[in-house]
Amino acid sequence: MFNKKFIAIALSMLCLTGCASDNDIQQTSVSETTTVAETAAKTTAATESPIEEDIVEEIKTEATVIRGEYLNPEQGLVFFIQPSISQLDEDSYYDDWTPRDTAVKHEYHYEDEWNYTKELVFVFSNYNEVPVTIDSIEIYNTYTADYMTFANGSDRLEIDFTVQPGHKTDYLLRSEIFNYSACESGKYFVRIHVGEESSVREFFINNCGVYSEKHISENYISFDEETGELLHHEYTVYAPDFLTEEQQEIFAKAHGTMWDWFWCEHYMPEAYTDAHTTEDFMTMLYGIFTEEYANKLAAVYIDENGNLMNLDGARGSHIDYFDHCFFPISADENRVEFKAVVTYCHSDNPYEVSFEDDFRYVMVNTENGWRVDRFDVWN
Repeated sequence: MFNKKFIAIALSMLCLTGCASDNDIQQTSVSETTTVAETAAKTTAATESPIEEDIVEEIKTEATVIRGEYLNPEQGLVFFIQPSISQLDEDSYYDDWTPRDTAVKHEYHYEDEWNYTKELVFVFSNYNEVPVTIDSIEIYNTYTADYMTFANGSDRLEIDFTVQPGHKTDYLLRSEIFNYSACESGKYFVRIHVGEESSVREFFINNCGVYSEKHISENYISFDEETGELLHHEYTVYAPDFLTEEQQEIFAKAHGTMWDWFWCEHYMPEAYTDAHTTEDFMTMLYGIFTEEYANKLAAVYIDENGNLMNLDGARGSHIDYFDHCFFPISADENRVEFKAVVTYCHSDNPYEVSFEDDFRYVMVNTENGWRVDRFDVWN
């Protein structure tokens, strides 16, 4: 089925129909509670609504074949696409990216396209002895089954894109052709047409607005080899933009704190315990999390005598993690709940993409201000 029909195209769209940015979600505040709650309900319904049954069955059939091949079947015309598209500058290592045309690759196909997420990259490998031409592509929203409109006003983009025999050739769907930023965040399918055959791939458009700030870690401490000075790792942390300013600041701090102490490993260096007490550690956590949740999190670092312990024990992370996108669920003056949809795809097997939406986050309004009461790590 997939020998000569795999596909391509570089997509960029002026989504004239059915596209609405997640930036339209209103910020949460006491005076805006109703608006946010209604928006959350609408957004949640949109992200959970099934598409038409015939499309679902068709997609399931094709997905089964794709995943059953494992990696690259290395016969006929095969392709993969960028698993997730994001318009955030931090999410792309390159301001621009030029499609390539090289000799066909074997076994591993990960290259620079994995670091470029602003526009859809189609990576075609032609193992045939003759050229193969991709005639056209279509994109439709998984949740609504609505076909997206390209800049030329059509819901099918004619590309007439040829891949020579023995070549790996990229097709980049530019944003002038398909307006990614105008689309509602969520899962999409792209269908390519090669003659009378067609094939489908799934990807995610992430237009969830975010608040960001710099975070300096007290966990990942290293030493300057020349001066012996302690060095602290700095990185950017995020929060959804549909939260209020206070909620964003607290959630961003929770993001950094979870990453420091409770993410991929439980690690507390001597440099930290030499300079901090259990009370210091708990005071820091209480300023971000509810008391009950902070106590639950901290238990791994406190011994039977109530003292901090030095730990260096990894608990692993999901190596297939690619991206995540926040969606609101509910909000009022006392409680805010939202979720993350996570895209999984590993560079060793870019032909298989999956999504999970069971990551939950809860914030409650306490007498000391907003605090995080649940934070599911997303990788």
